[in-house]
Amino acid sequence: MPPSTYFLVNDTRYDNHHGGLAVIRNLHLGMERRGWRCVGSLPVSATVRRLGRQRRPLRAAQRIIVNGEGTLHHDSRNAGRLLALCDTLARTHPVCLVNAVWQDNDAARWQPVLERLARVYARDRRSQRQLQALGTAAGYAPDLTFYDYPRFAPRARTGYGCTDSVLSAWTRAALRACARDAELHFHTLFTGDLRHVRGVRDWSKRVKYRLYPWLRKNTGLRIPPRYQALLHAEKDFATFLETMASRQAVCVARYHGLCFALQQQIPFLAAASNSHKSEALLEEIGLPLEPYLIKPADLDHLKDRLARAARDYPLIEPAIAAFNRAAQTRLEQMFDDITGAL
Repeated sequence: MPPSTYFLVNDTRYDNHHGGLAVIRNLHLGMERRGWRCVGSLPVSATVRRLGRQRRPLRAAQRIIVNGEGTLHHDSRNAGRLLALCDTLARTHPVCLVNAVWQDNDAARWQPVLERLARVYARDRRSQRQLQALGTAAGYAPDLTFYDYPRFAPRARTGYGCTDSVLSAWTRAALRACARDAELHFHTLFTGDLRHVRGVRDWSKRVKYRLYPWLRKNTGLRIPPRYQALLHAEKDFATFLETMASRQAVCVARYHGLCFALQQQIPFLAAASNSHKSEALLEEIGLPLEPYLIKPADLDHLKDRLARAARDYPLIEPAIAAFNRAAQTRLEQMFDDITGAL
């Protein structure tokens, strides 16, 4: 019997950061373990017009899997793109929206589309509750990075880490804080390696990825924080994780940085992002937002805060280990559901 087939929408590998790469790797892994084969995908930020180039794989697909990830909040531009794609594809295919944050989107625009989706899974219960308030039978399964990941053995920990953020002001402040203190080490989730590109559309991105860090390194020229962070990029995922795991504690300002810290059981602090995603994940584990969620002003005393987080970590470690185990179980159940009869 030939394998069942699916088409992926919102392929975040094209962002070339470790979080998106891990999400898509695990999504394909979960489907493959159930005998499903991917016949094509749409990159992150693609619009309905791009579907015209995907006629053949779409005809071959028995199911559409939409990776919601951190896109569906506050009626953002990318949320609007996914709305249009779900609306169009649900006319011809069973569509499963998975791995989605959901926050403060226009109910009038979304309700008619949500009603036609075969399955909807939020990656946190805050999002699930908002979806259910719209009358959507939304399930819950944690972020796909929790499905499968390497585990690094405990080792001697040195120094403290601080990551970049989707918010430029945070990244800029974090870079300054790390430059002031030799015990603070800056980490970016971007790989610095454009292995996944969208053809000519990404030509300017290729130039910026190579030119901006070179200018910063060789001339000291002021460049956008995102590109300055690339000077600290690590291409290899395992090396990136192992480096993070070697820190006494890390301050994570990207959602997937928080996921990785939980999976590797690294003492941590988290910073708010552009949606409720980090707060919702802390709540899911049963942790209070204070003292684990910090503000940019806290960067002035970051090392002291991180030292306290490392000292107090044994108090919360059992809850984190329990969450990690439960997350994998829930993700297995989600994969069973979306690959079963719809």
